[in-house]
Amino acid sequence: MTVMATKWKNQEVRSHNGLVCTNGDIYEVHETRMARVHEKQELGGWLNVAILAQEELYGGQYIVKCGEAAEHGSIGVVVLESLQSHEPVWTFVSDQSNPFDQITIKGGLVLVLSTSGAVLRFGAPMREARLLLPSTSIHDTNKVRRCASAMLR
Repeated sequence: MTVMATKWKNQEVRSHNGLVCTNGDIYEVHETRMARVHEKQELGGWLNVAILAQEELYGGQYIVKCGEAAEHGSIGVVVLESLQSHEPVWTFVSDQSNPFDQITIKGGLVLVLSTSGAVLRFGAPMREARLLLPSTSIHDTNKVRRCASAMLR
């Protein structure tokens, strides 16, 4: 069992802004692309996760869980877990999103929505991840939420 899997049993994930795979690969996730980080990076400590929503994917192969870091509620967390081993495939942490609290599956893609209107979009187990962030204006948050809702239809 990996350190990541052991920590996940206590609902802890790496405190790294981005996507961290169980095999050690690290990715930066942006609106237009997902980029593997090739240089060695310090991953930091661990965050306790409060799960706000979960959804089984692809006929019981995976489960996606989302929520927030207990240490700081504005940090959003998404975890893709294997239902066979109950170990994480990857974890995603965003200090720009606020908590993720809704999961929808549309057209083979998983959309995880945050309370601020940010959307993490990916294909499982690990395909084409994108993080769509709302504009910085507080007045545009509802507009982004409506846009995300339109994406779900």
